[in-house]
Amino acid sequence: MRVRIVPVLRIVQIQRTADSTQTDPRYDIVDSGQFGEESGVAAVTHSLLGHEVGNWLAQEGVPFSSVTSILKELSETGSVQVSVEPRLGPRIVRAWFDTVLNPLIGSVEFELGLLTKRNWTFSFAPPMLELIRPTKSYLRSDAESNLEQVAELNLPLAANIQTHDVATETLLNSVIALHSALISNDQFVDLCNSLLAPENLLDLGIEDIRFVFGAYPASDRIKLLGQNVVNNLGELPPHFATAKFWNRHRKSLLQALAYPNVREHDSSTAQIAAHLASVSKTLLNQVKDLRSRLSLRYDVPYVRTSRDKLTA
Repeated sequence: MRVRIVPVLRIVQIQRTADSTQTDPRYDIVDSGQFGEESGVAAVTHSLLGHEVGNWLAQEGVPFSSVTSILKELSETGSVQVSVEPRLGPRIVRAWFDTVLNPLIGSVEFELGLLTKRNWTFSFAPPMLELIRPTKSYLRSDAESNLEQVAELNLPLAANIQTHDVATETLLNSVIALHSALISNDQFVDLCNSLLAPENLLDLGIEDIRFVFGAYPASDRIKLLGQNVVNNLGELPPHFATAKFWNRHRKSLLQALAYPNVREHDSSTAQIAAHLASVSKTLLNQVKDLRSRLSLRYDVPYVRTSRDKLTA
């Protein structure tokens, strides 16, 4: 499921007041979007001087260069329409931090670490990337509406969220193809069968192949080893059933990524992952920048302390 991109506009009409004079121009600000499009209520600020209009626009987050051009047009035509950021409050910002921005930052940073290690966290049953996922999957289910609200108010961020989610899907499909190519490769199958031969297992002190694969059926044994290979899995701690076997033969099994037909899929997967990493870095920077701007503008700390929670 992808994030909806629906722009939320707050339209402000600035016009010269009816009794304004050339020597003393005054302006009214009609903030028609302040209370929402369906309320039918518009806030009106009356009889402001030009510099007061400029101050009002700056307080609403309009860049200085835009304020200058708006005031010039207002002086020449007597009327101008401006789109400004919808008004937020500290409670909304707090909810965004707790349910969307902070969780996203932590998850995307972890995702980038996995991509750097080329550990796709692939699981073959069912086929999925367990820890590299679409954006919404990094959040609690009840935070989806907050994510949509953030996206509605920040279109560049929303667009990159969609780019990220498409890239994760592309990576999943590529890893599935890589795994399929590997486990159907005769050279890899022969290698696995040789390493799993009873005499080779006995050399490791393993008397029964079930001590390697636990409850996995015989039909899944090659698939499981292939899963470890495509994930570029490091050494396993001893409490894993397959640790003794995997740690001994890990290097020779990982060399299977260079086998004919497998190599092409592995290279393609690495390229797709590099693209995802680039997108994720941009997404991470966007979320961090948004969090910083909101924190300073609305006086909301990134993380609530225990005292904050008690007094909230």
